[in-house]
This record gives sequence, structure tokens and C-alpha cells, in this order.
Amino acid sequence: MKVGDLVRMKTHDTGHVGIVVERHARWKATLLYGDSAQIGIKWFDGSGKTDWEPEAWLEIVSESR
Repeated sequence: MKVGDLVRMKTHDTGHVGIVVERHARWKATLLYGDSAQIGIKWFDGSGKTDWEPEAWLEIVSESR
């Protein structure tokens, strides 16, 4: 997953699509998220702020070039 990819949540059916704006390769958050990358996303129908989601919760809709 890289900056510019369009993504959606695969673990929650929100209907939202967003764009990856930043990526932290390793993020020791909690046992819930595990030791995985955290992805900064701007959701198209969201608040306009960057939301951070575990990479495992996301699926790519369209890859950037």
C-alpha cells in the first residue's frame, strides 16, 4: 500500500473510499492492531482530517501509478 492508492475498509462496511496520504511502516499501537503499518487516509466523505488505520483493515480499490 502506498501514497496515492484508493482504499476502503475491508473490516467495516462503511461505503467510504479514501486516498492514502501517509504511511508509517511500523507502529506499536496496541494488541488490537498488532505490530503493523498504520496508514494515513483522507476519506472522501469524511471530516477532511487524516485518519490513521491499521493496514490490515484496508483493501486497495485502485492503485496509484
